[in-house]
Amino acid sequence: MATVIERNFFRLLRAGLFSSREAIEPLSPWKWRRLYQLSLVHGVSETIWHGIQVCQDDYFVGLISPELKEKWSKTIVKTKEPDEDTEEAMGLTNPLLDRKLQAIIDQESSLEETPTRLLLVAIVNNTRAILNEGINLPLLMEMAQMLRQPAGTIDFDKLQSWISRLRLQPMADLLGTLNVMLLGFREAEVPFMKKNLEKTATQLTEELFNLNDSSTDEWYFTQKDDEIFVRTHNSRAMFWHVGHSARFSRLYPSEALTNFFKSFANSLTHIEE
Repeated sequence: MATVIERNFFRLLRAGLFSSREAIEPLSPWKWRRLYQLSLVHGVSETIWHGIQVCQDDYFVGLISPELKEKWSKTIVKTKEPDEDTEEAMGLTNPLLDRKLQAIIDQESSLEETPTRLLLVAIVNNTRAILNEGINLPLLMEMAQMLRQPAGTIDFDKLQSWISRLRLQPMADLLGTLNVMLLGFREAEVPFMKKNLEKTATQLTEELFNLNDSSTDEWYFTQKDDEIFVRTHNSRAMFWHVGHSARFSRLYPSEALTNFFKSFANSLTHIEE
């Protein structure tokens, strides 16, 4: 069951993402600081700060301390520098599937950039993230914003054919479920979702907040010129990524095996460094 911190986290995330009012539950000063810390770790502090502004008339939002509000308002999170343009697909590690993906992208790239193609890229990028690290909230929010485009903008028939060609349906179902559970979508707003995977989505969501005291001690927050950097040096996390990929392999078995070995190789490289 979600805690009050988690419930408020997603309420403020939705408020910030869609500029929609949400009812906020009361939090102690310690719990507000914890929510702030979680927003840093997951790279969404700016979105949640915007949510706080949207909900500023809420009585319980008004109880956030002035010190924390000031710190939050100046936060620019950089958990890592992006390696790739967010509009470009990360690619798949399975050579056959990746050739199919690149063929779709190359064919579409010869035409005007389409929202349908960008949504496929978002599904692939979120899939890779889930296999390697779990839910990546900035990527999931990017996908959610695409889904909220005016009706008719996305060709869901074409998207569905691509999902089938790439054997992505279970992952598409999971991503649709996450948008429904966490970001307030109705299932009808996610036409590519054929099955609700609430149990798996709940497991992934629990991982987001499964940050015990020992792990939070290994987070490092450094601030310079109003920029906050979040990083960790816990080498055990590298092996966690490999185990995580294996646990969710059933959702995309044709990609998970090659992804597993690539993740393991990357883990060894990072540990050696």
